[in-house]
Formats: sequence, C-alpha cells, structure tokens
Amino acid sequence: MSKKNIDWDEEFDLEEPKSDNKELLRFVGRILSNWYWFVLCGVIGLMIAFAYLRYTVPAYKIHAKLLVSDDKKGSGMLSSSALGDLSSLMGTKNSVDNEVEVLRTADLMREMVLAETAYIAYFKQGRVHDVPVMSTPFLVTLLSDPDSVAFGYSLDVNPVDENIAELSSPDTLFRVQWDEPFSLPLAGLLRIERIKMPPTKESYGFRITPVRDVVENFGEALTVEVTNKNVSTIDLTLEHKLPKRGEQMLTTLIDKYVELNLHDKNVIADSTLSFINARLSKITDELAGVEDRISGYKRQNQLADISQQGRVLIESSADYTQKLAEVETQLAAVDAVASYLKDTQHPRVVPSAVIPQDVGFNALIQRYNELVLQRERLLLANTEDNPLVQNITAQIAGVRQDMIANVASTRRQLELAKQSQQELANSVSSQITQVPTIERGYIDLARLQQIKQAQYIFLQEKWEETAIGRTANVSNSKVIDSPKAEKKPFSPRRKVIYAVFVFIGLAIPLAVFYLRDLLNVRVRSLEDIEKGTQLPVLGMVAHSDEEQQVVVSKTSRSAIAEQFRAMRTNLEFSLNGGKTILFTSSMSGEGKSYVALNLAVSLALLDKKVLLMELDLRKPSITAKLGLPAGKGFSHYIVRSEMQVDEIVMSSGVHENVDLVQAGAIPPNPAELLIHPRAAELMEALTQRYDYILMDAPPVGMVTDAQLLSRYADICLYLVRQGHTYKEQLRIPSNLVTQNKIKPIQLIINDIQARGGYYQNYGYGYGYGYGYGYGEYGNIRKSKWWNIRKRN
Repeated sequence: MSKKNIDWDEEFDLEEPKSDNKELLRFVGRILSNWYWFVLCGVIGLMIAFAYLRYTVPAYKIHAKLLVSDDKKGSGMLSSSALGDLSSLMGTKNSVDNEVEVLRTADLMREMVLAETAYIAYFKQGRVHDVPVMSTPFLVTLLSDPDSVAFGYSLDVNPVDENIAELSSPDTLFRVQWDEPFSLPLAGLLRIERIKMPPTKESYGFRITPVRDVVENFGEALTVEVTNKNVSTIDLTLEHKLPKRGEQMLTTLIDKYVELNLHDKNVIADSTLSFINARLSKITDELAGVEDRISGYKRQNQLADISQQGRVLIESSADYTQKLAEVETQLAAVDAVASYLKDTQHPRVVPSAVIPQDVGFNALIQRYNELVLQRERLLLANTEDNPLVQNITAQIAGVRQDMIANVASTRRQLELAKQSQQELANSVSSQITQVPTIERGYIDLARLQQIKQAQYIFLQEKWEETAIGRTANVSNSKVIDSPKAEKKPFSPRRKVIYAVFVFIGLAIPLAVFYLRDLLNVRVRSLEDIEKGTQLPVLGMVAHSDEEQQVVVSKTSRSAIAEQFRAMRTNLEFSLNGGKTILFTSSMSGEGKSYVALNLAVSLALLDKKVLLMELDLRKPSITAKLGLPAGKGFSHYIVRSEMQVDEIVMSSGVHENVDLVQAGAIPPNPAELLIHPRAAELMEALTQRYDYILMDAPPVGMVTDAQLLSRYADICLYLVRQGHTYKEQLRIPSNLVTQNKIKPIQLIINDIQARGGYYQNYGYGYGYGYGYGYGEYGNIRKSKWWNIRKRN
C-alpha cells in the first residue's frame, strides 16, 4: 500500500499559541455557571458577620492632649531659672520625647491601676458572653496586698439571701457571707459588700486579675505619640470597652503623671540646693588659698610691673640681634672677596661696596677691577707675553696682595665685633628667658583666682534662685484637652466586618475551585490539553448516557451525531487522500472502540466502503460491543498461511457498508504478528477493497502495538477522555511525534460533559455545538443548579 507523505512541520506548528481573552472568558463563565455557590457563601458570610457584630463587645477610644514645656523649642517654664541652667549640666532638660517615654512606663501605669483598682473588673452575665459594666449591686475589695494576686479568677455572684452570696465559675462553687472577708487561693483576702439587691433575672460577677497582667494590657491599649513635631503637645489615646470608665482611668493616669513630675522636680531642686551648698563651702576655701599664694609670689619675686620689664628686655634683645646679623653679613662678604682673590691665574672682577664702612678697601677694589678689565681688553688683541699685558698683570698682583692683607685685617676686626655682640645678646636672652617663667607663674595664679571667684559668684546667685524656685515649682505639663471618649466605637467596624466576611464568603468558592484544579491530575478542559500538548484537535465527542454503542444513523439529528459528522469532515481534510486510520490512546477505557465504531458508521453514510479492524489483540472489545459471536480474525489469518482474506471479513451489522475484521484468538505474541509479512500483505489487499480502514489499536502508553501499526496508517487519532486521561499522559503523543515514532497524530477529546457554560461552546470551529440547533439535544444537558453533584 502507499502512504501519503505529509509535511508534518507545516501541519504541526510548535510555536506557543498566542494569548487572547480565552482565559478571562473561561473564568467569567465558570463564575456565572456556579453563581449560586457565590450567592450562598456570600449570604452565609453576611450571617456570620451579623452574629459576630451582635455578640462582640464594642471598644471605644478615649483621647486627651497635654502641653509640655520643651526646652528644645524655647518654651520651657524653667528656661531662664537656676534649675533650668543647672539641669543642663546634670542632663535633666525637659523634652517632649522624654515625657512621651515617661507616660509609657509600666511604673506610671501601675500607679493608675492601683489607684483605680483596675485589677478588679465587673461584668453582667449574658446568654452568649459576659458584658463589662461599671457598677454592680455589690462592691469587691481586696484586703491583702495587690501584688499577692498571682492567679486570675472570674466568678459569678448570685445572692442566696440577705447574708449569703454564692460565687461560682465553671470549676468552682462556694458560698461567702456579705461584708465578711474570705480567702481565694493565690489571690488573697477579699470582701464583698452588698450595695443593693440586683434586678430580677439579672446576674453579675467580678473578675480579679494579677496587677502585672493588667498593667501589660493597659500598656498595650494606651497610645502616646507626638503628632505634630512643630509644637510640644502629646496626644494620649486609651482603648476601653466602657467609655466612661476609660475617661476616668485616663484622667487618673494624667494626674499620677503630674504628681510624679512635681515630685521629680522637688527632688531635683533639693538635690541642687545641697549641691550648691557643698560647692560654695569648697570654693570659698579654695579662693582664699589662691589669694594668699598670689601675695607671697609677688613678695618673693619683687614684682612691680612685670609686663613693662618684659618689653624693655625684648627691645634690647632685638637690637643686639640686628647688629650681630650685620656683622655676620660683613664676614660673609669678606669671605666672598677672599675667594675671588685666590684665583691668581685668571683674575676676576671683585664685587664693589661689600664693606661700605672701609673706604680704603673699596678704593683698592675699584683699582683692582679697572686693572682686570684693562688686561682683558689687551688680551683681545695680544697674547699674555706682550709687555703691556705682563705689566698689567704685575700691577694686578700687587693690588691683590694689598687687598688680601686688608681683607685679613678687616676679618679680624669683624670677628671681635661679632664676639662682643654675641655676649651682649646672650646676656639679654638669659634675662628674657627668666621673665616668661615668672610671668607665667603669676598668670596661672591670677587665672585660678578668677575661676574660683567666678564659680563663687555663680553658685551664690544660683543658690538664691533655686531657693526661690523651690517654693514655686509647677508641673512642666498642662492638660489642654481633657479625656473624652468617641461617640462611636472604633471596634468592631461594622462596614469593614461585613465587607470582610462577604469577601471571605465569595473567596471560598474561588479557593475551592482553585484547589480542586490544583490537585486535579486529570484532563478536565480543553485548556488542560492546550497546556499539555500542541497537537491539533480533530474533534470532540460529548458525553452520552445511552447504553447503545452506535449513536450515528441516517436519521439521527442529535448533537453527538453531528459531532461525529463534523469529525468526519475534518478527517477528510486531514487524510488528504489517505485511507487508513489508526485509533490509540494513553490507557484503556478512553473510548477508542466507541469512537472508531461511530466514525466508521459516519463515513459509511457517505456511501463509502468502510472496514473496521479489531487489532487490539490483547483485549479486543468491538466484537462484544456489537454483540457478534467470536470467529476467525486477524490472528488466524497471520498464523495460517492458507487462509484467505474473505474468510476473516464479516459484516458489522451496524451498516451495510461497514465490515469488520475481528481480532481472532488472543495470541501469546501479538507484537510479532502485527509486523508479520502477511500483515503487510493483508493491509495491502484491504486497501484495494475499501475506501476507509479504521484500526482499533491497544493503548500506546502500555504496549508498542500502536507504534507497530502506525506503519500501515495514514493518520493516527489519539483519544483523550475528559476526567479520565491524566495530564502527564498528554506528553506521550507529543513525544511520539517529536521522536518520529508515530506521525501524524491528531487528538479526539471524548466524553465531554457540558457544565453550565464552562466546557460548552469552545468556539474552535469543530462543530461539536452544532446539534443544539435541532429539536433533539441528545444526551448533552446543562445540570440544574439544585442538582448537587460532582462539578468542575
């Protein structure tokens, strides 16, 4: 037989499909198809929110504002006082940030808790929960130390008679007498005083809590912050379930803070006075001692005006130093002249006026220079042997000797002058070096006297100011907005609670859908197929509840019959003149035989001769589905060489143009039979007789029979069943194509169940929604919303 050569690279595009709005449409369709679950969960969320708000005790915010004197902002009440000046030395400057930290301290909160006995709270018993109240018909008093409460109790108080009250909790029940002390383990000694009889059908109780726990709870409920950095105000916010009680407790907290602030100021003032007194006594003694030392120092060094004496010595030293420098300059000049005169072979001009005070020597220099210049002019036109040149040279030598003698004499005189000036300069320098030592000693003593005197005056002034300020101490903070509770509770927020619970209710179905999709490992939608493989889809077959295997007939107008007709049309284009069709799948139960049988009938309706071959030699099923008796088949033909083709071809019984070749006896070696030479001869002979040959092969994911049969096929139709085929198995047909084991392959999606718009009408043009336009819907029906069954 001849097999059509198809350019599979053109038929099968390996590029990723372009993204469009299919995902959004599917998501919206899924929501719309399951709208009743969203409505139901949303209503349940509203009901839960209503119940939550109905039985939740509201909490209120109590606000207060303090104005604090902040030295950093120049508004300190003590900024110009002695205490303010001294506090800068002792690190006690007022600042808003410091006061914020003070207001947050647990010690301050503890003072408030003890003053308000906040460790004892009262409540009114309710049917669902207890409601906190400010006043009850009785009063509970803790007679022992509040710190002795190590264990919390919540007790209901029920009057028995005028003298007895019953205290109860889920695990405790005992009776006590009114106004009489009683002991609670790990809590201490208490007393209940009856104020009035409680109203009928109303029950109250009290709760006692360790002080440490109460302080921590109120510390978490209190917010202290500076909302505006440009001003020195502090905002306090306390969260409490009883607005009046919260106002009272915040007021007490502020009062305790003011008391603590005044106490701290008085302690600082007293400490300051003590410090000043001690320093005054010490500074007074030190100042007297320094003055005595200054007087003795002046007498010892005979000082009158030490500054004037120093100036005279410095001027003398400068004069001697200048003269000594002049002598040294003259010595340097004389040495330079001597170096000039040493060169007898080549006389040079000697600098003039190097020793201005020696007129004779300067005359010799002038004469010497004139002779040198005259000799050089003569040498321009004569040699050194010329008598005139020799005469000039002799005169130069004579003048040089005179000059050398004069230079030696002048140098001796300058050395004597230098020695004299050096001795005078050393004497003055010795006197000058003594003057700074005396003066420095005097200046040190004078400076120490000034320091001690300034300290004495400063401390004397501050003692007076501090003593006055001690009697007029005021707090550095002022309440500018007294504690007030908000009219509406901040918790729970009704709108937010309703919105949150409705959102949670709507999110639950989405989460369930997502988790089911996430945990699902089987193919459930065309989207799963598109993600798992890029092979083309030839057609789709809807779910059928009918027991009969053949659903296609001449008169059938059902949707599923139209789907097979659409598949037949697509198959004609895919075959491109071919005849042999191979059916396989990943595993058994995916509907290969069912689809092959109905597609064969659909092709036969075109007046074509169709042969259906039952080549699943391991587990044949077509014969049983058609209700035919088992006879000779493919395995018999291959094994028996004398058997003819007509002996194994039989009528299928479903259509006059559809014949059947049964599998025959199940052989021990089906793979070897499929590639037997007689199998190729059989296929060649059948191709000559029939227009279409449909081969029902075993699953390719289990055995290799389908791969062996692919050599006889023009196209392979791979069955994928919704809810049955695993997603991972979609890689099998793709791998077969890429590895050139089976080519070409197209998919058929079987057993599609329309589920309220989610799986129906994919819009790919395969015609599987065509049957809805007729009066007969076949077996594809939308499930009623009240029919609770497996969905999505």
